[in-house]
Amino acid sequence: MNRSKLLLVCAVALGALLGAQVATATTVQKLTLHDLAKRSAGIAVARVEDAMSSWDAGHKEIYTFYTLRVLESVKGGQGQTTITLRQLGGVVDNIASIVPGMPDFRKGEEVVVFLTEKDRAGYPWVMGLQQGKYTISTDRHGVKMVRNDLSGTELVSETGGRVTSTVQRDLPLSSFLDGIKTSLDVAGKVQVDPTTPTE
Repeated sequence: MNRSKLLLVCAVALGALLGAQVATATTVQKLTLHDLAKRSAGIAVARVEDAMSSWDAGHKEIYTFYTLRVLESVKGGQGQTTITLRQLGGVVDNIASIVPGMPDFRKGEEVVVFLTEKDRAGYPWVMGLQQGKYTISTDRHGVKMVRNDLSGTELVSETGGRVTSTVQRDLPLSSFLDGIKTSLDVAGKVQVDPTTPTE
């Protein structure tokens, strides 16, 4: 290979590398906890039971299907025992499709999820990408805590200005859920079971 061809190959490789580095985050509007609670069609405490990735029918996109076992319904979904999420991205036959900002779920982990209405295919999505998924962990005192990981997500305000992400401290799960329920009360969005008689 002569020198000019070698330089061209190096330039193309460098351009591809720089392009890959630029596409490391997804921009999404910042949502407060009140926004998440108010806009979500469903909120649940759940455990991830299964994950499976596959190509779509046209073999153009990889989707991952997550099965979540509902531990507590906070909003919507009364009587629902499982939730199936369908998200863009995943790994099939050593081919990886990565969507920055898309929440990641691991089998066995417990989460609080804020969900949209079901899409045309019949699946809810996580509201606000990673903003709508809180991971539950247990501290050294045995207290369950929640944390929201926003890595790979760039937040913007309603007017389009960039919002600086701050590191969120862990919050006790019970206080976190109480805050959501209070927010729903204020917004008048508390779900009422239609089978329960009211005065």
